[in-house]
Amino acid sequence: MVSLNRVMVAGNLTRDPELKVTSSNRKFTTMSIAINDFWKDKDGKMLKKTSFINLIAWGSLAENCAKYLKKGRPVMVEGRIECDKYEDRQGKMQYITRINCNNVVFLENNSRSSESVEESEDDDNFCESSKITTKKTSMAKKPVKRQVKELAEATPF
Repeated sequence: MVSLNRVMVAGNLTRDPELKVTSSNRKFTTMSIAINDFWKDKDGKMLKKTSFINLIAWGSLAENCAKYLKKGRPVMVEGRIECDKYEDRQGKMQYITRINCNNVVFLENNSRSSESVEESEDDDNFCESSKITTKKTSMAKKPVKRQVKELAEATPF
């Protein structure tokens, strides 16, 4: 059986990342992004739908996201979709779908450069280290939509 679980999205953070620690002392960050979809209806009127996507990052990737990202910042995220369920305090089952991030690209609308934070895996498949790469190209002067397209084309799957 063939399985593939890989997703790449870009949008703006809807809240500041929250750095937390598990009971086993692993650091993680939760955040979410808004992704806008535009289209024209049959009368030519431009319509917009916004999707809100939950994200989670682990280890030093989580630390860097919490340190460098703020609400409203444009980012491109690569990772895998996770679906979990849990029982809330009232005993009702709750379901959550999110992207488990393994690469976060910090995008900018202004003259600052784009940075990429990427996880690397240790022997236990946990993301515990990351690297920040500052791209010194003219990409920072391009609109975010164009940056995302160029980065997506350059990312091998």
